[in-house]
Amino acid sequence: MRDLVAGERAAISGAGMFALAGGGGDPPTLALIALGADRRVSPVFAPIDAVTREMRPAARFEDAARLHVALDEMPGAVERLLLIAFDRGNRPIGRAVAVELGDMRFAADLRTRPDAAVILIECYRHQGGWRIAANGQGFAMGLSAIAAAYGIDHDWVMRLIPRLQPPEAPDGERGPRAGTSSGSGVAVERHHILTNAHVVEDARVVTVQARGRPLAADTVFADRRNDLALLRVEAPVAGIAQFRSEVGLHLGEDVVALGFPLQGLLGTGPQASAGNIAALTGIGNDSSLFQFTAPIASGNSGGPILDMAGHLIGLVCSSLNLDRVRQTGASAENINFGIKGAMILSFLDSFGIEPQMAHGNAVIGRAAVVRQARDMIARVTCEC
Repeated sequence: MRDLVAGERAAISGAGMFALAGGGGDPPTLALIALGADRRVSPVFAPIDAVTREMRPAARFEDAARLHVALDEMPGAVERLLLIAFDRGNRPIGRAVAVELGDMRFAADLRTRPDAAVILIECYRHQGGWRIAANGQGFAMGLSAIAAAYGIDHDWVMRLIPRLQPPEAPDGERGPRAGTSSGSGVAVERHHILTNAHVVEDARVVTVQARGRPLAADTVFADRRNDLALLRVEAPVAGIAQFRSEVGLHLGEDVVALGFPLQGLLGTGPQASAGNIAALTGIGNDSSLFQFTAPIASGNSGGPILDMAGHLIGLVCSSLNLDRVRQTGASAENINFGIKGAMILSFLDSFGIEPQMAHGNAVIGRAAVVRQARDMIARVTCEC
């Protein structure tokens, strides 16, 4: 058996059987994605997966762990094939994943990686024939990130990842939003704004206002599971957030939350509030979130949370529902949650965006933090 290393290539021909091999534990699910010359999903060969096991003349799943591919029967418009392994719970695969083809084998060790999906193997046309390349690129955001990168209909992802499907509204609750709503965002690249997925949910038109200048925005991708959304604007924004390079947060450290709460009531400019980190996890010990005490209100969602050096450490996402807490007879005030910077960095990495990382962590004070951040925050308005 010839063991391939990531990036290694070899010639192949005819038909072959890709098979998941060993490793123990619950195996990930396989899928095959066909790409055209533009590196986007091919319209003549939709993705197939081991759940549906749809049969095609050029490819079919023998069972959940074995995929038969006849390269010579692939449509001429298909230039490249990606063999994907992913977790249907959108959780880290957390194990070594190996795939065999004939006498070749490639293993990707994901035991210490956060990846919920991985590209195992690429097959591509070369000088009239086909070649295979060991890949191993992982995606912490799972199959959703792969779908967004290659232009695949998100409905395919939602069918395969049950937890990404929106819950059905109970009787008497509202359906899709109607009218206009607003939230906040932060620039992570000259043409990209980060906000919450729930801010842009159901939006037909999204407008970003940076430094008072309205810019039309397109939603590149919205990850409802992790409540993150990436927007693109054509005109460049003035400032970009710098992420704190230090790993981890500190219980009790001071933070500043910025955003555009209660638009029309508090004015149209940005608002800043100060507090501290109250807990390093969210409800139910959710390690992707942290709790902070800086006061927020409706419209703060998607705004940046900054440390005292002015560096981005999180994104405002929610508050504890005080009415429901009081119904239990308990009391609680000012319990808010933010998405950790590590989660944001993984999300951006899935789309090839290289964020600016800070050098040094000198404290500059609250007023300086807010003054420095004014060029990178944005108001997000949605017409639903």
